[in-house]
Amino acid sequence: MKKNYTIIAIITLCLVGVAFYWYEYRPSKIKQQCSAEARFDQRAIGESNDVKRQEFINMYYDDCLMRFGLK
Repeated sequence: MKKNYTIIAIITLCLVGVAFYWYEYRPSKIKQQCSAEARFDQRAIGESNDVKRQEFINMYYDDCLMRFGLK
């Protein structure tokens, strides 16, 4: 009887871990990566107009999120 509760607890813990990874950890890492890619892309660095640079960064960031399936 105690063995069944242990197995159920382990399975539950694994499911919670997978859910946390998929819905919290993974998206936050993807967002960090997309932000870094957008800010350090050569086209963004070479743009002298701050407004246009920010527009490019926002578009690149949104496209990157779509590429990874977050939007």
